[in-house]
Amino acid sequence: GLTATEINPLAFTYGYERLRFPNPVYIGDTIKSRITISKKVDDPKREGFGQVTETVEVLNQNGKTVLYCEHILLVEKKK
Repeated sequence: GLTATEINPLAFTYGYERLRFPNPVYIGDTIKSRITISKKVDDPKREGFGQVTETVEVLNQNGKTVLYCEHILLVEKKK
């Protein structure tokens, strides 16, 4: 939900890898997300489509990572 407005609306979630919660989130914490495109590859099953992997980090107000994952998206390639 923290990244929903940043993702291509035509992209399809393909799944998550390496999902980790290294630190707890407490009531009253302020969190923010940081997304980095870390990988782009052709989709092996669908011509004209690719897989984009975005590294997602959610940080608390002290800069500690409270969630880390790699979100894989299926996207249509530019023509």
